Amino acid sequence: MAFAHIISLINTIEFHFLQPLPCLIFDDKEMVESLCEKIRKLQGFLEESHKNNNIFISNQARRVLESKIRGVAHDAEGWIESDLHRLYMRFNSEERPVKTSQSLYQTLQQLKRRIESIERRYHQIERNSNHSVELQRRNTIENIKASSFSQPPSSDLKNVVLVGRDDEFLTIMQKLISDSEKREVISITGMGGIGKTTLVKRIYEDVAIISHFDVRAWITVSQEHNFREILIALHGSIVSNGVVGNSDLEDELRRKLTIRRYLIVIDDVWSIEAWDDIHRWFPKEDVNGSRILLTTRLKQVADYASSGNNSLDMRFLNFNESWNLFYKKVFEEKKISCEFEPVGRGIVTRCQGLPLTIIVVAGLLTSSNKTSLRQWGNVAENLNSLLNTDPEEKCSKTLSLSYENLPIHLKVCFLYFGVFPEDTEICVKALIRLWVAEGFLKQELNNTMEEVGENYLHDLVDRGLVQIDKRSSNGKMKSCRLHDRLHSFCLREVEREKLLYVINEKNVHSGMLQRIMRSMSTGSNPKARRWISSQIIRDLDVSIARASKEIRSILYFTNEFKWTYLSPKPFTFLKLLRVLDIRLCLMDGIPSEIVNLVHLRYLALRNDSVLNLQWLKLQSLQIIIINTFDDSESYWGSMLHVLDMPLLRHVYLPKSCFLNLPKLVQGNLQTIFWLSLPQRLRTKLGFKTIPNVKELGIYIKEKNPYKLLPGSLADLCRLENLKIAVEEDICSRGLFQLPTAFPSSLKKLKLIYTYLPWEDMGIIGTLPNLEVLKLMGYAFCGPKWRTENGFYKLKHLQIVESDLKHWTVIADHFPVLECLILSCCENLEEFPSAIVDITTLQLIKLTRCSSSIVTSAKQIQEERLGFGDSQFVVHDFHTIFGSEPVRQFSRREDAGYISSKKKLIYVKKIKE
Repeated sequence: MAFAHIISLINTIEFHFLQPLPCLIFDDKEMVESLCEKIRKLQGFLEESHKNNNIFISNQARRVLESKIRGVAHDAEGWIESDLHRLYMRFNSEERPVKTSQSLYQTLQQLKRRIESIERRYHQIERNSNHSVELQRRNTIENIKASSFSQPPSSDLKNVVLVGRDDEFLTIMQKLISDSEKREVISITGMGGIGKTTLVKRIYEDVAIISHFDVRAWITVSQEHNFREILIALHGSIVSNGVVGNSDLEDELRRKLTIRRYLIVIDDVWSIEAWDDIHRWFPKEDVNGSRILLTTRLKQVADYASSGNNSLDMRFLNFNESWNLFYKKVFEEKKISCEFEPVGRGIVTRCQGLPLTIIVVAGLLTSSNKTSLRQWGNVAENLNSLLNTDPEEKCSKTLSLSYENLPIHLKVCFLYFGVFPEDTEICVKALIRLWVAEGFLKQELNNTMEEVGENYLHDLVDRGLVQIDKRSSNGKMKSCRLHDRLHSFCLREVEREKLLYVINEKNVHSGMLQRIMRSMSTGSNPKARRWISSQIIRDLDVSIARASKEIRSILYFTNEFKWTYLSPKPFTFLKLLRVLDIRLCLMDGIPSEIVNLVHLRYLALRNDSVLNLQWLKLQSLQIIIINTFDDSESYWGSMLHVLDMPLLRHVYLPKSCFLNLPKLVQGNLQTIFWLSLPQRLRTKLGFKTIPNVKELGIYIKEKNPYKLLPGSLADLCRLENLKIAVEEDICSRGLFQLPTAFPSSLKKLKLIYTYLPWEDMGIIGTLPNLEVLKLMGYAFCGPKWRTENGFYKLKHLQIVESDLKHWTVIADHFPVLECLILSCCENLEEFPSAIVDITTLQLIKLTRCSSSIVTSAKQIQEERLGFGDSQFVVHDFHTIFGSEPVRQFSRREDAGYISSKKKLIYVKKIKE
């Protein structure tokens, strides 16, 4: 992974020496810039040799050079950061920035000499090579620039395509919506990558299923699992308030399920024992037509769990189905010329009907460096060599082929998915910010690092290596995940590269951790492990920290873990740490030596006691995330000046944390949640000191909220996402006033407990780019809302807790509305008649609303269905019938509901 070390080294040098407001005084800036240029030439060599294998030098010579580059980059980064650690430890308020040392200057000179030695070695091999080298390519190597090699994000990323599964789709649908009142378990089995989860997702979201079942929930088990976390997730999906108390979760879950017709999907079960442990959570006898849908790779698990003859073994796709899937991915979505069809048909034949293989190969062929017939032919030849292997082995080798053909800058980003547990739903924003902190991304002109990371992720999605899991209310990627086969492949690769140290039950019991620790080097080792992923309840072992001082990242994925924090203290040895995410760990106090981790760029903590970090030393911090359960103001006095740290990009703090706006302009700041500004701490400059903030949360906790916002929000000309929350007991009298001006760039707005009159909605309706509006906790109050002109780009409207009774709408007021969500709006009895005329509307979701408005929504659904619109869906949960808080099973055939049998007939028609 030489390229990862080179990119990280460049980012480290630029981070510490070439910032606009560096923390370090270094007189010879010209020498640093010259050094960076030499490193970029090595970066260019790696990129070109990867794209044009064997063009310049032999494979053996290339591997030797890559090994040398990796060793030099690894050693140099360790030397530089160790020298900087000693310098920054002297940092104090009287000495800013820090003056450099002679030792650091000598380190940079030594790095320059080693790089020049590699350059000479490269040119010598090139001269002795029998290959001819084109002048243009030679110039590319000599004049490499920092630019993007990733594909631009797709304009319209589709959901996973389901092809050739109509018969299996209808078979499962009929079993789920059958007349049998007894609860049944239906199993779907098949090898990894055959499409079990894709099929079940399509069924789970089908309109007939949504209408038929009172409750739906989805849990994923996987090989490595935590039953309590799965139970908590299932409990939260079923119980209306989602609160996890001290009561018996299993008993409460059974009580809630007994009175409802439910569908529970249990995805990726790997053992009979796992099924037995989960199965006992459900009522023993259900006679209301409930169903459990289970997916597994193991036939014995499916046969054991299924009720009677309710096991479906998924088949491989035939050629026509395989070709249709390939054609959609390649020729329709990527607009590849039809001249490639003959070669494509041969490639599809070699995929042997496995959907995952087809999708991954399609992503490989449509990548930027695989768009010629010759290159497609090479892929076909590689697949042809696997013709006689079994599907499991072929899938594994196809994934390896796709990985090897990734652009070199994407490989380390893909391998980083290995730090997350299997089947984890990964927050896209968090992932990209981790990439930034790790130093994986190349700086591009006119793009922020976050935008570069988003492009990288889109590229991995386009190649079929990463799946989009959820989208946000404005349509952007919200979370993603790796298919378990790709995750297993990822773990094999990071183990081969010796990048990751995973602490889980399997590794602990097998003795693998001990073997890894013995192999770790305490000296200079270009393959020393850099990341720790802890996935079980276990303190950070001091011996681990001692064994590998090269560790750059520690991430904990264990919930409800009490950090005992024994002595000696492990962080004392981890002086080069960049990423520390222990927000899931309960702690009595923050480890004092964390303040000495001067290279920390990403810090995520959960603290329930006094926070007294000396932020002054942590001048490299880019991301701060502090979670707490105690909002006492007295705990946060030491954090008032945190926004003055020059490199901060994203800040997530508790609402009770009072902050000073920075005294100087902080151009790097992009995210602040939450900003609580008491009157005495406001500055005259107001928001002008954070001009590039894109996401901002403001929390108001004052008894006199008049003119609470400092300066003008209009100064935030890049602001896209704004949340304003008022403490509920303060503004119940409606004293808060809506700002008269918002930045025109605003796309998302969320208001909480602001108690505004509906007449003020006219200010919001005129925002030219607003796409998402969320009104929570009586954000607006009063019985009548009559919309006026506006909301021209609004796609998502959500109202939670409202006393609204009468709503008047003209369809032209919401010309592009797609999603309407109402929760706890008990007084609203029906939808405005014009809602049916909003042709873009695809979803109405109602939670704890009156039965009359649910009926009104279902009538709209009937009308839309009559117009031939099969995409419009109504979801309703916990409907209120008089004094009843939950809709009972007996009401499922109410006049407003479309009967399940009618829906199933409709489903068959559209499938035909």
